[in-house]
Formats: sequence, C-alpha cells, structure tokens
Amino acid sequence: MSGILNLAAIIFIGFASGVVVAGGVFAFIAAIGVVERLAQKTKTVSYIKIYEEAAILGGIAGCIRLIYEYKVSVGVVVPIIFCFLIGIFVGALAVSLAEVLDVMPIFMRRLRLKKGLQYFMLSLAAGKLIGALAFFLLPEF
Repeated sequence: MSGILNLAAIIFIGFASGVVVAGGVFAFIAAIGVVERLAQKTKTVSYIKIYEEAAILGGIAGCIRLIYEYKVSVGVVVPIIFCFLIGIFVGALAVSLAEVLDVMPIFMRRLRLKKGLQYFMLSLAAGKLIGALAFFLLPEF
C-alpha cells in the first residue's frame, strides 16, 4: 500500500509542478503581449481569440509530446513547416520582449540606423528561422 501512496504522491507533485511551470510560461507570454502585438501588427485583432486558443492548444500539444514519445511518419514537408512555425513563434516572442523592454529603439539609435529597419527585423527573423531549421533537421545539432 505504501508503494501506491508514494506513486500517487510522485504523480501529484509532477502534475502540480507542470501546471505551475506551464502557467508561468503562459503568464510570461501574456505579460509581454505577444498575442496582442501580433494581432495589432497583422491587423487581425478580430481573430485574437483564435490566436489565444492556438497558443494554448500548442502548449498542450507540446506537453503531450514531451510526455508520450510517439513517432509519426510525415515525410520531409511537415517538419519543414513545423520548424517554420516555431521560427515565427520564437521570432515574435523575441521581438515582443525587445519591444517591451524598449531594446530596439535604443539599439537602433546606437547603430545610427535611420533607414532599412524593416530589413534589419527581417534578417533577425530569418536568422531565427535558419537556426530552428538547423536544430530540427540536422542531426549534428
């Protein structure tokens, strides 16, 4: 009977810890305003509920994937699309965090960059995309 109680305690502690960590991650994402900023920039504020639900479902799917290691044969195209979407998320998260901290205006002033801001931002996003693709597609990483 003691073994069952120990197992139940371990399961409860693991589940509670996961809930706390996931809550912290989603609170961080909500606090820096990734979803709202993305909706404003793309002029799709009317779809903000869909963005929020997609973020929640993505978090749940990620947790399920970490718990249950399953393999699905999907070819080459699906992982490329998946890596592209991860790159978009990481880029949006990084840019949102930078905007909240007002890092970008200070950085642009120090570089004395007056023109080409959109190309600079695009290069940051492309770098994140290439990094994500390399991480997920190349076994060396």
